[in-house]
Amino acid sequence: MNKEIANLITQIARIRNVDTTYVCETLKLSIVAGLKRRFGTDVQPEVMIDAETGDLTVHLLKTVAAEVKNEALEISRSDAAKLKKDAQVGDEIKIEIPPTEIGRIAIRKASEELVLKLREAERTKLYDEYVKKRGEIITGTIQKIGRDEIIINLGLVEASLPTVEQLKTDHYRQGAPIKALVHRVEKTPIGPRIVLSRTHPDFLRKLLAKEIPEIRQGTVEIRGVARASSFRSKVAVHSSDERIDPVGACVGYRKSRIENVIKELSGEKIDIVQWSKDPVVFISRALGPAKVKQVIQEGETHIVVVPDAEFSIAIGKKGQNVWLASLLVGAKLEVLKETDFENRAIMSKATNVYLTELGLDAELLTLFHDHQILNAFDLLSIPARDIAATTGLPTEKIEEIKQVVSNKLKLGEEAEAEVETAPAKATAEAPAPESAEEPAVEPEAQPAEPVAEPEAPAAEPAAEEPAVEAPEPQSGNSGTLPSFPAGDGQEATGDTETGVASPVSPEDPQPEVSA
Repeated sequence: MNKEIANLITQIARIRNVDTTYVCETLKLSIVAGLKRRFGTDVQPEVMIDAETGDLTVHLLKTVAAEVKNEALEISRSDAAKLKKDAQVGDEIKIEIPPTEIGRIAIRKASEELVLKLREAERTKLYDEYVKKRGEIITGTIQKIGRDEIIINLGLVEASLPTVEQLKTDHYRQGAPIKALVHRVEKTPIGPRIVLSRTHPDFLRKLLAKEIPEIRQGTVEIRGVARASSFRSKVAVHSSDERIDPVGACVGYRKSRIENVIKELSGEKIDIVQWSKDPVVFISRALGPAKVKQVIQEGETHIVVVPDAEFSIAIGKKGQNVWLASLLVGAKLEVLKETDFENRAIMSKATNVYLTELGLDAELLTLFHDHQILNAFDLLSIPARDIAATTGLPTEKIEEIKQVVSNKLKLGEEAEAEVETAPAKATAEAPAPESAEEPAVEPEAQPAEPVAEPEAPAAEPAAEEPAVEAPEPQSGNSGTLPSFPAGDGQEATGDTETGVASPVSPEDPQPEVSA
């Protein structure tokens, strides 16, 4: 009998996934509840259980009294003398109760209490276990596919994968294994309710950490994840070790590492971007694969200027690229075409330029002044048709005047830009004139002689003027690398390292991956 009790305790503990000590304590409480149902609620039972041997002893504690007033708690001196010869009034006597005398109803009550408490302990343990796994990836088996959710079997408990947490490109099959992130764990009367997710940004973060050893070791750090689940994601990575290329470590040899992650996400495209503390460089990389010409901060908004041909790439399909870049950087971005940015600069300057400064005819100036068109902004902002209707001039004439004014303002902008960049050009071209000084002296000494056809050397200095060579590097640089207003050293390393936020997905329509 005792051996059977020990085996049952061990078996219950294994089935319910609890400790044998907890089973013994629960059994004690259940027997105590049954005894109080059998002998009354005032009794003081004492139950002892040995989990190894299975010994079960039950006692009722009573106090020796000269006159018994409560039989549940007191015993007479004569009855106590039968159990203990030297019993005195006030002593505590233990009356042993054989298990067979507990009663059928008490045993049933004890059994019910035991089952309830074991179930509650099992639910509490499962809840505590999965609360610790929150934010981690677990693997389960698809048990049931419903309209609103998918039931996943995790072994001792079932989890739910709602429709909003599913990837649109996933294809589910009953009985197939599936990986998901433990998103929420809720405590309910029937056990823990576990909600999984495959669309959360942390799911991508954990997949990358599982696939890339450098992230697990801490040499490569994920600084940010922006995700449009089922379509595209952007991940910012950084390495404190200059010898390690964080983008190359995440992509892997022939994209072997990142392709495993893409396969798990059912073909979702992933852009790996190198993080930078310089917001201008970071924004330029985050907007890849589009090439960025300039980044200007205006308050809390960053104005990003891109070439006209790159505008659709910078915006992305349904605005996904610029939206993900904004999430990744953590700032509000406004993307403008290069021509629109120039026009806006011209319009901002036009407010301070009066028509009298643009060399227009006196008659036109008088006519425009009479109709309150005083500066270049008034002329350019009002539609030509409205100006023609008020002034009586032909619409074609108004368009020509607008074009002339716009060209003069644009020339003024370019002249100011050349003045600002003149010191940089002078320093860059300083070494070249040293070798050209000697031939420059000769043509100056010979023009005094008769002007004749053999004087061909006079044309050579004009051809050797460095002014022709200066614009070439500027135009070449503006076509290949983004130009930033500050941080030239970071600009060069930033563009060459990222290759304009090289998209690592093989399915990317613009696969601009730099070596």
